Amino acid sequence: MNGLWINSDILERQDLSHAERMVLAFIASFPEGYFGSDGYIAESLHMNKRTVERVVSSLYRSNSLERRGNSRFCVSKIRKNASI
Repeated sequence: MNGLWINSDILERQDLSHAERMVLAFIASFPEGYFGSDGYIAESLHMNKRTVERVVSSLYRSNSLERRGNSRFCVSKIRKNASI
């Protein structure tokens, strides 16, 4: 991983914690959606796996993430072309 872009739509959300913003930005960086483990997110972002599990659950509850089908595949509900 070379870096992580956090677009302004995520950065300006006052209802999200710093960890939620980071995980949401990570998932949003996959334009076709994310199909991977919480462990991979934790390893990539140098976070505890249990923390990532809680954050991902919170993002689903806040309607920031959307599941597709009965799988772990999810997509961010953040606009793709946010202004800076």
